[in-house]
Amino acid sequence: MRQGSRQPLSPTASRILPFDALNRLLQNESYPHLVRLLRPFHGSECAAMIASLTEREQCLLLENLPDRDLATMIMTYLDPGTRSDLLPLLSTGFMVEMVHLLPRDDAVDILAEIPAARLAEIREHLPADIAAEIDSLLTHDAESAGGLMTTQYLALEAHMTVAAAIDAIRQAEQAETVFYIYVVDEVNRLVGVLSLRQLVLADPETPLHQLMERDVVSVDVDEDQEQIAHVIMQYDFLALPVVDRAGSLVGIVTVDDLIDVIREETTEDLLRLAGVSPDAMLEAPARDTIRHRLPWLFISWLGGLLASYVIDAHHDTLQRVAMLAAFFPVIIGMGGNTATQSLAVAIRNLATDPRTSPSFMQAFLKEGGAGLALGVIYGVLLGSVAFVWHQSIAFGLVAAIAIWASMTVAALLGGLLPLLFARVRIDPAVASGPFLTTAIDIIGLLLYLATARLLLLS
Repeated sequence: MRQGSRQPLSPTASRILPFDALNRLLQNESYPHLVRLLRPFHGSECAAMIASLTEREQCLLLENLPDRDLATMIMTYLDPGTRSDLLPLLSTGFMVEMVHLLPRDDAVDILAEIPAARLAEIREHLPADIAAEIDSLLTHDAESAGGLMTTQYLALEAHMTVAAAIDAIRQAEQAETVFYIYVVDEVNRLVGVLSLRQLVLADPETPLHQLMERDVVSVDVDEDQEQIAHVIMQYDFLALPVVDRAGSLVGIVTVDDLIDVIREETTEDLLRLAGVSPDAMLEAPARDTIRHRLPWLFISWLGGLLASYVIDAHHDTLQRVAMLAAFFPVIIGMGGNTATQSLAVAIRNLATDPRTSPSFMQAFLKEGGAGLALGVIYGVLLGSVAFVWHQSIAFGLVAAIAIWASMTVAALLGGLLPLLFARVRIDPAVASGPFLTTAIDIIGLLLYLATARLLLLS
C-alpha cells in the first residue's frame, strides 16, 4: 500500500508542477528547500517531476532528501520503466532504508525488479526477520494474492476483550492499515472479522468472539489477482484477508493495490482487443513492438487475401452486375461494427465476473435477437437506398438480405466467441480485433455475393 501525501492536495498543486524550481534547487544542492517544495504535492505528482530529471539527478535527489519518508514514497509512484532504469544506480544503503520505511508489499514490488545478486547484497544488511519475510513474499507469483498482500496486518485472538483489543490497536505501529479487525484462534486460523466501528461502540468487557462475524470472505494465497479484484468489487471491501491451505491468516490485500490490478487488466484487454501484446507498450524497443504486432497483422493479411479470393471467385457476378461493388463498404463495415459491439459486451461481462457471465444459450438469444432486429432495421434502410439509386426491386432485396444476414451473424460471433475461448481457458480478448473483424469481412462478402448470384443471376 503506497504512502499518502503529506498534506491535502490543493487545487493549484494538482495542476501546476514547479519543474523549473525543482531543477534550480537541485543544481544548488538545496535539499532542505527541495523537501519544502515537494511536500505539498501528492506522491504521483512528485514522481512526475522526478521523471523529468536525468538518472544521475534522480539518484542525487532521492539519496540526499532529508525527509526519508518522502524519498521512499516517491519511489513507489515512479513508473516501472523509470524505476527499472534507476534501481541499479541507487546505493545499497538507500535500498535498505527504503525496505525499512515502506510497507512490506510495496518494498517487495520494488525488490522484485532487481537482479538476484543485488537482492542478496541488500538482504545482508537487513534484520533476519525482515529478510525472511521478504523471501517469503518473493516466492509467490507477482499476480497472485501472495504477491499482492502485505504481511503488516493486525490480527487479534478471539478471547480478547474489546478494551484489550483497542489497546492492541493503539500499539500496532507496524500494521499498514486497520480497516477491519481480523480475529484468529490460538494457531492463527482466521475465524472471524469485525469492523473498527463495531469495536469502538461495543462494551469494553465483551470478548471479540461474541462480536465477530464468523462467515469471513477470504482468498487463497495462490488466488489470481483478477479474481481477487472481482471479490473486492463484489463486496465493496477495503481489504481482503489472505489464507493458506490450512486456513491460517498470512496477509491482507488492500484496495489501493487492487486499483492498480484493475488498471493493468483493463489495459491488457484493450491492447488485446486491438491485436497488440500487452508487452508492446510505448516504452518497448521498436523491434519488440514489431515482433508483437506482426502475428496479428499477418492474420489480417491472410484474411484480406481470403476476401480477395472470395471477390475473384465471384468475378462473373460482379462483371454482370457491377453496381454490387458500391455497397461493399457499408455491408462489411456494419458487420464489423456489430461484431465489435457484441464482443465488447461479452468481454466486459467476463471481466466483471466470469461466474455471472451469460451461458451460451443466453448469449445466443440475446445477441442473436439484437443482431436480427438491427439487421432488419438497416436492411430496410439499405434496401430502400439501393432501390432508389438503381430502380431495381431485386437489387434492393439483395442489399437488404445481405446486410441483415451479415449483422446477425456478426452479433452472434461477437457474443459467443469470447465465451468459447473462456471455456477452453484462452484469454477471451484474443478472439477480438484482427481475428473477428477479418472473419466478419469474409462472411459478409460471401453472404452478399451469394445472395446476388441467387436473386439477380439465377
